[in-house]
Amino acid sequence: MALPANITAESDSNVLTIAASNNKGLLIRFLNEQVEDGFYALVIDYLKDSNFDLKNMMVDDDVKTQCTKLYELGEFVDTNIKATGRYEIEEWIEPLFKFVYGDIDPLDVDAPISTSGIYRYSIWLIYLYQRECFGDAMRLIGERIAPLLINLSYQILEDDDRPKNFDKAIMGYLDLINVIMEMGLPADNANSDAYMNNLEVLFDYVVEDPHVGNDYKIQFSIGLFNAYIHNKEYNKAFEFYGLNAEYIPIDNMSVYESFKELIRNTNSAADTTVLSRSVINAISKQEIYNKRIDTLIAEVSSFVRKVYLYIENEPNMKKNLQILGAGASLSDKHNIFEGLYEYNLVFYECGIKDLVNQDNSNKSWEEKYEILDLLYTTLNVIFDGYNVYEISNKIEHQYVELTWIGNYVNANPSLLKLFFSVKEKIKAFKVRKNSILEKSKTNYEIKQMIDDRQKALVFMTAEDMICNGLNSGRINIINNNYDPKVAEKQLIKTYAEIVVPAKYKKAEAPQSGGKFFGKNSGPAMDPDLQKLLSDTKIEEMLLKSEWLWNQYEDKGNDQQTPEEATYSVVCLIKVVEKLLDRKGGSSSRSESSPNKKVIITKTGKVIELSDEGAQTQNNNTTLQPTVIENLNNIIVTLKDKSDANVKYVQAYVNDWLNSVVDAKLDKNSMLQLYEAEELRNKTLTVIKKLRADLL
Repeated sequence: MALPANITAESDSNVLTIAASNNKGLLIRFLNEQVEDGFYALVIDYLKDSNFDLKNMMVDDDVKTQCTKLYELGEFVDTNIKATGRYEIEEWIEPLFKFVYGDIDPLDVDAPISTSGIYRYSIWLIYLYQRECFGDAMRLIGERIAPLLINLSYQILEDDDRPKNFDKAIMGYLDLINVIMEMGLPADNANSDAYMNNLEVLFDYVVEDPHVGNDYKIQFSIGLFNAYIHNKEYNKAFEFYGLNAEYIPIDNMSVYESFKELIRNTNSAADTTVLSRSVINAISKQEIYNKRIDTLIAEVSSFVRKVYLYIENEPNMKKNLQILGAGASLSDKHNIFEGLYEYNLVFYECGIKDLVNQDNSNKSWEEKYEILDLLYTTLNVIFDGYNVYEISNKIEHQYVELTWIGNYVNANPSLLKLFFSVKEKIKAFKVRKNSILEKSKTNYEIKQMIDDRQKALVFMTAEDMICNGLNSGRINIINNNYDPKVAEKQLIKTYAEIVVPAKYKKAEAPQSGGKFFGKNSGPAMDPDLQKLLSDTKIEEMLLKSEWLWNQYEDKGNDQQTPEEATYSVVCLIKVVEKLLDRKGGSSSRSESSPNKKVIITKTGKVIELSDEGAQTQNNNTTLQPTVIENLNNIIVTLKDKSDANVKYVQAYVNDWLNSVVDAKLDKNSMLQLYEAEELRNKTLTVIKKLRADLL
């Protein structure tokens, strides 16, 4: 299998320096030191070179006596590599394993070894990789390699004494550990809790070590973050990301997929806010960088203006411009001055003069990049002899070059210096353009996912508060006098008082439901309200919401309690969810399905329990696919399917959802009365408008 490049090849500056000095004794002592520290593969890379003849190097006898390990390894290389012509690591890793560790079982991770040195486990790990014994490799990492590095890291902090080859060893081990992490194997494959536990401890040392480069910290952070996601340890993944976000770039493709999985399994509004904050921060940084294009376009435009003014002030050109003019006035002229023709062609016919004098700041990023490309090409046409076709796209200009203008501007040294500077700035910016656009696209997509998740959590929270609170009997919120008929009368009055835009107002309807012994029986029920009440679940939620809002009068209180007000709003949120649910929104009394059941884990996670035989995505199927996707595809259920109306409906529903998200609805934190009243009025308005807009 492929291994990191620095595992088997090392451009050690010490080796190069010593070799250049022609001090063979010093070179042999240095290489022997590397062998004693366990860097067998790195030393073999030098020994197997045909120009490296260790046996015949002339050194003092005491050098050979003190460097026996190196000479033993040299004999191994001569016999197993040079003599056989097997130079690839997979061809000699097995005999090297036996040479280093003796006759031990490579799968026995607990086997005692006499090999010493900080990098002593590297050959063992490489051998397990080559044999594809990945579970055993993970166990070796967890039970022997990570503890070794942890102990050494702790000693370094205590004694402030950094071993000579520690940095080289830890980076080598981190590269080898990254090989297994990039495979995305479940941690259970290690058959040892030590694998993840000790990697977590090692990470704390690595990330705080100023001698370890950021590339290694990023690599290790990504590996652990992805491991948590693969192991479905979403709470750990969230905590880890929150602490180490600077080392976990979400535009990295492996992180990107894991981050989306984390969002899908985040079941706390507070957690999604944290994730959103980090993504918004990344977006804001990119937007700051993106604004550089405005500065660059302004700078390039200024230079192009300087160029055409220089051309216009050339005496012959100036005279011709005064007599003949430019632009449309030249359309019927013939045999005009060559310089004027070229000037008119580029700056008027191709629109460059207008382009560099207009305000481009409000254009889209895509348009700005096109403008920058056009200006860059224009400069190449003017200074470097590119065909005018490059900016005009007209076949007749395919072989037209600006001969007069090219000669004139290239004769000005100061213009040429400015041209070089501006051109190189554009080139440097273009190098990063694709990366910037891709990062921006990724972050906006992630931000949208987080926003959708926050909205989905609104409905999950409402489901929890209804199923495990209001309707469970465990929380005494609705008093014993609850009367659906009384609640319905209150609802008819409330519904009639909801203010909606003029487009929703109907023709005047009778203001009463008839007379009974000379008395009005009450306001007539709105036809849309009748449709709402035909669904048993919506009817239950609307009536309970209304009763909760008004029961303080029945109890003889001055105003609603926070619980009454909050749960009244929660019931209305369930109504909106039902309306947005295409399967549930139009169901009748006879077709109504049982309430979805959910359980709340100790960590606060909401888990939906599906009916037996129902299709489920997995054991933790959430409500997001039904509500949010239906909102995004609401055109299916609208009466008016015009683009303008679809956008209008989605806008007012999303505006309402954002208000609910901002309210931070939670079963353990009740709304203030003024918040609940405002949210209740807004939700009732959305319900009334949705009922009128939907089929």
